[in-house]
Amino acid sequence: MRLSRTAAALAACCASANAFSDSSPFILFSTTKLEQPANQAQIQSSRDVSTSVQKLLSGCPTERYLIVSQPNLNANDLSAKDAVPNLRRSLEKAQTSYTIAEVAGQLSLKEISAHIQASCDGVLRPFIDELELAPLPSANGARTLKDNDSELGMVLEQYEREGSYTIIYAGGPRQETPQTYSAEFPGAVHQELKRDLHLIQQRAKNNSQNLPLFEKYQYFTPGIFTALVAATILISILYVGLLGVASLEVPYGAFDKEMGPAAQKKQQ
Repeated sequence: MRLSRTAAALAACCASANAFSDSSPFILFSTTKLEQPANQAQIQSSRDVSTSVQKLLSGCPTERYLIVSQPNLNANDLSAKDAVPNLRRSLEKAQTSYTIAEVAGQLSLKEISAHIQASCDGVLRPFIDELELAPLPSANGARTLKDNDSELGMVLEQYEREGSYTIIYAGGPRQETPQTYSAEFPGAVHQELKRDLHLIQQRAKNNSQNLPLFEKYQYFTPGIFTALVAATILISILYVGLLGVASLEVPYGAFDKEMGPAAQKKQQ
């Protein structure tokens, strides 16, 4: 009877696996008999689920609580029978189970933990532990989920050996990384592309060899133009200077020795 109830609980999480891609399942089970919430819909908002869970745990029913966060969890991930064997095994031993297939929105596990702490204040000192598992990748997520279930199984074994407990298993925040697309071509297609590229390059080379001389090479570049302008200015300056020097006129008598009376008077 308990086994059939467990199978039905996990099957409920998979009933609408493709309903919403941004939603996640929610599982709560306890070793204590709890009153089932009035809202048993398999598609609920995170606020409705939080309210139902707070009512369930308002009386501080167990001594220990484990809040498990599994990022990127989707209801479809739990559809396989051997996806989470340790979680199934613990769910079979529970006295109370409350499962929801699709929880729309981000469920605040911190808020639930704070509510448990406040509910148990003055009654007993509960042990509340939080376990965040590795995010499920978009590719090969089943293997990561199984590894996470093995890690969870070791924790659950410790809980089963020590008194009453309540387990909350929910999807954590989305941590998916965008995937880049890389084109992959078969070997034959890749060789064909390389051959076509080689033909294009060879054709361009042949076309350039058949061009006229002044179209094949560039003889008047910006560097040559700048050099010509600078040379023209410098040659103009040199020409003006040579003209100025050439225009100087000195009479031949300026270099003759003065022999007149004035020169003799200077010598005396």
